[in-house]
Amino acid sequence: MGSLFKLRDFWATKCGDEEEFDKKSMVVANIDNESSPQDKIILGSFSGVLRIYQPRQKGFKPDDLLLEQQLDAPILQLGVGRFLPNMQQLALAVLHPRKLIVYSVVRQGGAASAGDGSADPLARQFGIKREYEHNMDRTAYNFCTGPFGGVYGKDYICVQSMDGQLQFFEQDKLVFSRFLHNFVVPGHLCYNPKTDCFITNTSTLDIECYKYQVLHTSSGSEEKQEKSTASDGQSTGTGGKKIQVDWSLNVGEDVVDIRVAKFSRGSSNNQPDIIVLGERTVFIIKEQGQIRQQKRLDYFASCLTPYLYSGDSKVQNVMIGTYNNSIQIYNDVSLIWAAKTPSVPLAMEVSSMCKVDGMIVMLTADGQLSINYLGTDPASTPVQNLESKELDYEDMDEEHRRLQALIRQAVNAGKAEPKEQIQVKAQVPPTLDSPQDGTFDSPASQHHRSTTVKLFLSYSGDEDIENAVLTVNVPSPFQLDEQSILILSLHGSGGRDPQTPMVVHLTIYLPDVTPTGNSIGLLPTSLQTTCLVAYTNPNGEPLTTKTTFLLPLALAGCVIPPVKNPQFKITLDTNRVPPQMQQLFDDIVAGKGELASAGNVLSFQYYNTNGCDVTILVSKNAGRYRIQSGTFEALWLFTSELARRLKLFYVEGEGAGSEENAEPFCISYSENLPFQEYFNSIDVHFKARQSLTGSQQVLSERAHQFRSIQKRLLVRFKDRNPSPLCNLDLLFEDTYRNLINVSETVETNQALLQGSANSLTCATHLMLFLIRYRFQLKKEDFKVLSHCLSPVVVDSQTQGWEECTDAAMTHLLRTCLAKNPRESGSLPQPLAVPNDINKLKKHIALVCDRLAKGGTLRMDTNKPKHRG
Repeated sequence: MGSLFKLRDFWATKCGDEEEFDKKSMVVANIDNESSPQDKIILGSFSGVLRIYQPRQKGFKPDDLLLEQQLDAPILQLGVGRFLPNMQQLALAVLHPRKLIVYSVVRQGGAASAGDGSADPLARQFGIKREYEHNMDRTAYNFCTGPFGGVYGKDYICVQSMDGQLQFFEQDKLVFSRFLHNFVVPGHLCYNPKTDCFITNTSTLDIECYKYQVLHTSSGSEEKQEKSTASDGQSTGTGGKKIQVDWSLNVGEDVVDIRVAKFSRGSSNNQPDIIVLGERTVFIIKEQGQIRQQKRLDYFASCLTPYLYSGDSKVQNVMIGTYNNSIQIYNDVSLIWAAKTPSVPLAMEVSSMCKVDGMIVMLTADGQLSINYLGTDPASTPVQNLESKELDYEDMDEEHRRLQALIRQAVNAGKAEPKEQIQVKAQVPPTLDSPQDGTFDSPASQHHRSTTVKLFLSYSGDEDIENAVLTVNVPSPFQLDEQSILILSLHGSGGRDPQTPMVVHLTIYLPDVTPTGNSIGLLPTSLQTTCLVAYTNPNGEPLTTKTTFLLPLALAGCVIPPVKNPQFKITLDTNRVPPQMQQLFDDIVAGKGELASAGNVLSFQYYNTNGCDVTILVSKNAGRYRIQSGTFEALWLFTSELARRLKLFYVEGEGAGSEENAEPFCISYSENLPFQEYFNSIDVHFKARQSLTGSQQVLSERAHQFRSIQKRLLVRFKDRNPSPLCNLDLLFEDTYRNLINVSETVETNQALLQGSANSLTCATHLMLFLIRYRFQLKKEDFKVLSHCLSPVVVDSQTQGWEECTDAAMTHLLRTCLAKNPRESGSLPQPLAVPNDINKLKKHIALVCDRLAKGGTLRMDTNKPKHRG
């Protein structure tokens, strides 16, 4: 808030030293009943000092203080109204902790004239006269005033105590007292004369409304009320009825103040609003308890006051004080003015001072009393005309791109890795562990096939690491008995045994599964295993260390004599002379000399898959490799292993220097993409999902039927005179057998879904591999495509792989692969289980088509547009 918009000081003074005040410590009224009405400011502090001011000109003068008197007790609240019996004059109500006193303010010594028509300041002497008082047995908290019960020409007082008692005073008489139900702490109290009801807030963040008539007729005497309250916490009493809440509304936050005013512009003039000021929200509530409207505030509110902004209209504005040292003025829910204040406003009133309407009387928490007005100071220097330059949109666009690049660079920079951290190294044996009972040389063997990987953990710091957690994620279908390992202590390099790292043995095995009945053999989706160590360093920073390693290929299957099964085949081309397969796959061919005479051909059979095999045929002259198998999914693992080993052989291995001045080694796939085979895998998975969903629905219906028959049988058995079962027991047995059969069907469908998900994972991996080398995608593009056409297949009852992948493909077609702006502007559809997957197939084919035409998957403003 700039200094231009701040409250302008007209009059100010400091009220005492180290005195404390509250929201109810100030009232503004013609308290001395002067014939020519002029408002006075009445203040009462917790120190018991009562002051009355009447400013008459700009700037504080000593004679502006009409009265300053020390009372016997702290002043909790002040109120002005017609409290005197048989009189229409205004009186001052002062609330002390145990006493309510009503004073009349009188002028002492008359009002002599100063000759110019104004009153003589020397003759302006005031005093207070005690009219009556009420002693209270309970500690008071606050009070409200008004014409309770619709009385005319009188104001009554309702005092709320700290324990929830309401005492009603009709001027100099105590009429009755009532206890609020479910009371915990006192809240604000406000009276609405239009509906003759009281509004308060509770500790449960509710706004409650009580009718005066209901309070008056609820209970008899105070003693009965106390007895009833002490017994059950509610006000019943004999001879009356329980206090009923007229309405209740939960506002969800602490209440700062409650006022009744005509605030909303849409309602008629005879319908006031209940304005509830919360800490961060203003609620406008109807008289019936419904929220008419609400306004969320951007600050914490301290006080509230409504005021009339036009003499002809009854509609009021609302002024709110904030803890940001400012005031906010609202017309309806629109902010029309904001101004800075010297300190936090504690109480505010809008009144006529010094014959000027609309002056703001404000009391702050430090006892500063001031009269202010809204306005601005004119500019001290004229605004100079600056030379205007034509906007260069190209320069602006270039600057925008440069700033975006700096932002991306700053975001991607991240935090530097600490020097002292845990290092993890893996030692993977190329062969399997020796069997303990028998051998497993053939795929039909039923012995556990396992390999033991050694993990070496060391910490480069001087201190020890305690309670580190090692988590190992093995690919399906391999298993590890303990995937999470707690490391109680890991010694640092400067501690004990600094040269000896900790060794953790991981025995990873392939479970014995016979693919018969409900058991389905699963193909390995990958050989990559991830190890993650989570720990806290001596400085208390949480850190992680990650490493990956590949399982031996021998754990997935074994080499067999060459077979001819060309039902599914793909061909990869390279720019190098092909090596011997026995040399490239020496880890699984070792010890099988009979395969050396088979030529440059290698067949591999997976374990636990009913003889699922894959064969590699190598061209004699060209660097061409044909991979073929009886199932489409089985091609994936061996194809990826072939590509990985070829890269190692020609980049880092024996074939690295075989051809000097040659182009870098590359792999390509020039045939058509196998869409039909891939879509068949998607169809199988989607049908498995539908079958499982249908069988689960049938199971739910049969279970409901079974429970209904159970209930009927229980009713019959519990009856003293049971009626005939009418073959209900036979129906019960038949339903039970049917329930068991449907449960077995659900288990079978679950196993089929697991197998189809495994096949879809392998098929998606293979499809991504072929797309990458068909269109020679860059690393960034392939990463985006892998996230959208994800090989991670996760199915739930509400969301599956098909709808998620379709949404991702649609997003690619509408963003980086969009043909025109119309496609990029269309709205995405919500995820829902589709009836068929024709759209998914179409979108996958369309993405590949646009990649073939030069499209890229990076959101780059300078990327080349694809053709077509």
